[in-house]
Amino acid sequence: MSRWKKKSYDGIHNYVEQVEDVLLSESSWSTTDSECSGCLHLSRVSLPSEGYPAAADLELANLSPFQALDNSCAWNIQGNANYLASASTHCGVLAGLRAHTDPTTHAPVSAIKGGMLQQLALLAAGAQPWHQNICTAHTRRLAYAATLAIYVYEAEAGSSEWQLFSILADHRKTITCLHWHPCSEDLLASASQDRRVCVWSVSRQSVLYAISICHIPTSVAWCTGHRDLLSFCTEKGPLQLWDYTDNTEPYAFREDYGYTTNIVTYRWHPNVHGRLVIGHQDGKLTVYREDTSLWHSGSTILDTTTDTSNNNQICCQVFTSDVGKPRYSGFPEGGGGGGIVGEENDGPRLVALEWDTCSADYLLVAYRGGALWLVDVNTMRVITKYILPVSASVATLAWLPDAPGVFVTGDAEKGILRIWTVNRPTPVENHILKETGFHSLCATRVENTNLSHHDSGSMKGREMERKAGGGGAVVPNVAIVTLFKDGGVGLYHLRRKQWLFNREHGHTETIFDCSFKPEDSDLLATGSFDGSIKIWRIDTMEAVDTLPNTGTIIYSLSWAPADLNCIAAGTSGGIVFIWDVGKDKILQELTAHKDKKVFCVSWNQKDARRIASAGECGYCYIHQVSGTLLQDYRHPGPVYGCDWRDADILATGCEDGRIRIYNVTKNKKEPITELKAHMKKVFRVKWNPVYEDILCSGSDDSSVRIWSYSRAQCLAVLVGHSDNVRGLAWCPELPFLLISGSWDRTMRVWDARRAICLDVVLDHGADVYGLSIHPARPFLLASCSRDSTLRLWSLSSFVAPLQLKVLADKPIEDIIDKSAGESRTWSGGLQLCGMRAEHLQASLTRTDPAHTSTKRLKLFADLFCGDIRVRNVWDLVYVLQGHTDISLLSPNYTQAIMHHSHLIKCSLAAAAEQEMDENRGMSVAGRKHSGLGVGVGQGEVGEWYLRCGALQQYCELMTRLHQWDHALALAPAVSVDYWRKLMARHAEQLLSDDNEACVPYLLATRDADKLINFHIGRGHLDKAFSECVALSKAGRSRSLKGPPPDIPPRIPDTNGAGKSIGGRAVECAELVARWHLLRGSPIVAACALLAVDDIKGALTMLLRGHELELVVVIGRLLGCDDPSETTEPDDSKDVDNCNVVEKKEEEESGEETTTISTTTITRGGVSVRCVVETSLRYLTYRALRLGLWELAIDLANKLPKSMNQTVLKAEVILSYLGSHEEREALYAYAGFPSSTDCLDKGRGGVGSVLEQVLFLLLSPQPNKGLTMALQYLQEQIVGDNIDREGVWLVLRLVQAVPLVPVGGGAGRWTIRGDERGALLALSAYLGGVRAAILDYRTIVPYLFSHASYILEKHRPSGYEFLGQYITTARTKWERGESDWGVVTSNTSACWLWCDSGVTRVSGSHLPRHSDSQTCCITNQIIKGPSYFLEKSESVMGQNDALMWAKVHPYSPLGTGLRLNPF
Repeated sequence: MSRWKKKSYDGIHNYVEQVEDVLLSESSWSTTDSECSGCLHLSRVSLPSEGYPAAADLELANLSPFQALDNSCAWNIQGNANYLASASTHCGVLAGLRAHTDPTTHAPVSAIKGGMLQQLALLAAGAQPWHQNICTAHTRRLAYAATLAIYVYEAEAGSSEWQLFSILADHRKTITCLHWHPCSEDLLASASQDRRVCVWSVSRQSVLYAISICHIPTSVAWCTGHRDLLSFCTEKGPLQLWDYTDNTEPYAFREDYGYTTNIVTYRWHPNVHGRLVIGHQDGKLTVYREDTSLWHSGSTILDTTTDTSNNNQICCQVFTSDVGKPRYSGFPEGGGGGGIVGEENDGPRLVALEWDTCSADYLLVAYRGGALWLVDVNTMRVITKYILPVSASVATLAWLPDAPGVFVTGDAEKGILRIWTVNRPTPVENHILKETGFHSLCATRVENTNLSHHDSGSMKGREMERKAGGGGAVVPNVAIVTLFKDGGVGLYHLRRKQWLFNREHGHTETIFDCSFKPEDSDLLATGSFDGSIKIWRIDTMEAVDTLPNTGTIIYSLSWAPADLNCIAAGTSGGIVFIWDVGKDKILQELTAHKDKKVFCVSWNQKDARRIASAGECGYCYIHQVSGTLLQDYRHPGPVYGCDWRDADILATGCEDGRIRIYNVTKNKKEPITELKAHMKKVFRVKWNPVYEDILCSGSDDSSVRIWSYSRAQCLAVLVGHSDNVRGLAWCPELPFLLISGSWDRTMRVWDARRAICLDVVLDHGADVYGLSIHPARPFLLASCSRDSTLRLWSLSSFVAPLQLKVLADKPIEDIIDKSAGESRTWSGGLQLCGMRAEHLQASLTRTDPAHTSTKRLKLFADLFCGDIRVRNVWDLVYVLQGHTDISLLSPNYTQAIMHHSHLIKCSLAAAAEQEMDENRGMSVAGRKHSGLGVGVGQGEVGEWYLRCGALQQYCELMTRLHQWDHALALAPAVSVDYWRKLMARHAEQLLSDDNEACVPYLLATRDADKLINFHIGRGHLDKAFSECVALSKAGRSRSLKGPPPDIPPRIPDTNGAGKSIGGRAVECAELVARWHLLRGSPIVAACALLAVDDIKGALTMLLRGHELELVVVIGRLLGCDDPSETTEPDDSKDVDNCNVVEKKEEEESGEETTTISTTTITRGGVSVRCVVETSLRYLTYRALRLGLWELAIDLANKLPKSMNQTVLKAEVILSYLGSHEEREALYAYAGFPSSTDCLDKGRGGVGSVLEQVLFLLLSPQPNKGLTMALQYLQEQIVGDNIDREGVWLVLRLVQAVPLVPVGGGAGRWTIRGDERGALLALSAYLGGVRAAILDYRTIVPYLFSHASYILEKHRPSGYEFLGQYITTARTKWERGESDWGVVTSNTSACWLWCDSGVTRVSGSHLPRHSDSQTCCITNQIIKGPSYFLEKSESVMGQNDALMWAKVHPYSPLGTGLRLNPF
């Protein structure tokens, strides 16, 4: 490792900027500026939006979803919806992947634009190490700058949890500074090396105002007391003031147009208007006194004086300009220069400065070398010199709010946070937070959530913590935003002395490559521009290994095959090195490329001895791992890509636009095949993992091409990207599915057989470089980008037809292509044909036929699921099936959510093993992959013991750590005898050390002999006598060594009275599940409930997370779904088909026994089965969306024979708009009579209204059925009978009627305008009522508003009464009333109410990046996946779209088009 000395970030930053300039010059991001002479200001762009109120109001509710950037941006994204709309002309999905929109195919009218590639996880970029003022906070929000994006975290209301709230990405070069508006948490200012200053709306993720200048702005800040006045400056100055809401130009502050030395930073005084200090590189300070006339004419100044006539609110006053008050500057006197080191060319001597908020004249200043002074700026004299430890220096500092005279500093060398007071020269407290030094910090107030009453009151009423001994610092209720030099970000609560959150964030610069480990595919390696390689566990997104800054750029990575735990990396320094991850050392350095960049490295997965590398030198080298050069293939220009097909065949991509294919076993320098591929350079080549004859190439001509190697022929050209193509990845199970990434910020998914684009995503904020497919989960994709983020994606939507076939029990030949080798055709259908499918098929052949069906379901569901955490579900299902052998579970089971019967045992074993490792001094490298994580100490082992309730083990651990107070405090909870023995042991230990502290412990144990001997030995006879007398009096009623007094009785729990410990455990599991669901992890939420045997709750969580396939599969595996059921559920029966045998877990900790009974937790089997049936219904709708009509009928037939099943099959037929003959065939397939017979049954008046409506709708005269249905619904609403099941079944039938004529089926449906309006209005009203009952709170008010709009627009005759019902329902909802006149406990209609609670799909907590969109109904920025409405002109969040479609399956735009987001 001697070669890889860690360089400072400052050293590499110059090179970073040079390369950024090159990237931008080659990229489509134009940075052309208009000409100007002698003026700082280049071009000012105000970004108004239609309907946007005055900026002075600071109200951003009506902001448009996207505002145009300035004219310097040549490639302007207008939002994903519009982008996809333009792409939709050549985007379609064939072979059953997605419904075709051609009406002649009789597909459904609804269309989904995009959203097939689902984001599962996001690893935010680390804090950049280049600039200082890159973190800021505003009470509930904090922000920090990565290289190209700003990450905003927000504290949840009523909670101490901080979540990623927003990603602001508009700058094209490194961000230099941030500053939050002092009066608004929604306004944030930023500046960048792209020479732009922006004002952001955080909640809307959009730029409100932007300005371009001639030089790079290094600092930005709002002027004190001025609502809309923003200041910024460059290194040379001057300081500029900009009223961004006005049309005036920026102007120099007091007409000072420059300084003799560079500006490091500046600060406005927070309380004194106009008072300013500027810190210079040479250490001097320039101070401007306050002056109300210094502002530009017309600037609005906030006068913070009290206005009693307006309830003490801020009032505005306008001052006119009166320029000319002189400044003064100098170096603080009295410091003696001690501790200040470095000349100007060594970097800035001044590090940081901040005004004392309690004084108009005092300034805190830090210099390099450890000098920390409090300066009086009036006299320029040092008042106090603060003393730091030797070799310590300050990197950053901040004053604490609500604590006058208290400030904190962060050390540059180590992550030590020091608390100071102004009147004490040494720190009051020191907190060691991290081994890495601080980069920046700031302080922010935090809301009191779980504090007691006295702690949440005013400062006067709070009980302040102080250091023992006088003069300690008041510790306020504040948190410190901490940025570290390694990119880590955290929020540290000072009073609690704990992290509110602490993120070991990702890379600080462009991630050029990512690669899954072949042997342990849960590990993903990334290589970055910052010179580091990190290895991540994808289930937790935490780094388990890091090769720190190598001093060079990492361009490419390749894992060794099999169990070799090594990575080969190509660098910008011309070196290919092999890193042994386990031993954490460099095994080999290959220097054949000399000093030329190495762009690509490929380790042969068939022959582990060979490594190929391609680079700028124009050669592709083949090395052995030992370093021996085997082959060198010369090219006419730089070689950018190389990839192995097998042990011998290698393909390369070159600057000349050609692909060359070599056989390395032949001793020839010439390629065996040369393909004239592209007009520009070929950057990547990838062999198809299934078809050995097929490879793809990506080029700077913006195209991807598919090639046949044997025929030397281009099979397809994939056109769609608008810039250079970089990343390429084949799906190993669907060999025609190809994913590409480009400099145009997009990822595209292609059907390579037909050159069709299936999906486009713009979530990355910059160039997409690396793509990698999980080796064991072929539908899990990882991507990395110049935005420094790492993202995980699910490709499961592209195999939705296959998933439905599995659930419908179709033959395996329809799912897996059993042909092999030459018999496989490139243009085959949608079938699995990879290695994982072959293994699955082989596993099924070895399975007992009695269990083949359930095992097939589980294996396919596991294969299709893109979320790796699903294996935890299978482990828990295995336990619930009655199996007890833990060794058969996945290796990561003990690191995930364990079943309650295993939790204590496994956790104790893990903690004991970790404790033994600690005692043996086990190295970090030896335990970095352990379940307890890296660097877990004995203290955290103790926490594990506490979580398991192992109090005695915890006490013993505390004694070994010499924390006797902790041990003795908890010992009585074990037993009184144990407490007495522990007290005696501690006394013995103190006696052996001759420590006088043993006296109280000897008194407590009443050991008179040792106590007296101790005092006599020290000559303290008086103490011996008095304490002996005391013991004798205390021991009259018992012996001197008798037990201590009884422990006071336990305080009764008033909050959880009447609940057993097992019941509280279930309650905690439900809270955990709800927490994970709301954060976009329904699978983890389900695991939390399966762990306590709550099957119904777990399936409900999966249903709310739209994991429909998992609901059905788990239900069948646990016997909760009986396809042979032929009758309706009987209300009188109390049958639980899902109950697992009652289990009891007894934990011996004292005298208590914990019991968790599954008979009370799993609830009724009927309700569990209804959850499965509801999922099958939604899956049937999915088959309709895909145009798979017969498959939809097959899925409906999986429901028990009932009216619910009959109505579902009728919905399928009503949605079909084919010819008469095709419809009749579908009638027969579904088991219905012919349409003529349906007419006879409907007109006969026999049966219920529901049956008559059903047959009439299926007849040649469906309008009669529609009229009858509307009349029936009207009568039931007026009669307050909407709690009847028939009402909702009739509503489902008429909601399936197509209201918009399409194609050849238009003649069958001729719906009168009144009936059309009545149906839409009734559907919206009843949908709103049902949404209120199901607690779909995010859409309920909009459904009622939509119903009013429809009623007003269509005015159907005879439905005037509905307006009053809508008004009443809206009022009831606003009042929070819960009585809607519906009994939801009716088990015969449980399918109506089992899907309660808001929907949260996987990844719905993740903010969008470069394509933020606004929901058309809520006007809120969408997080997670989007659902595009007709013509892609409007968009909804996927969560809202699903809830809307469940209760009212018509477009919220009022067009009558059906929604189908299932």
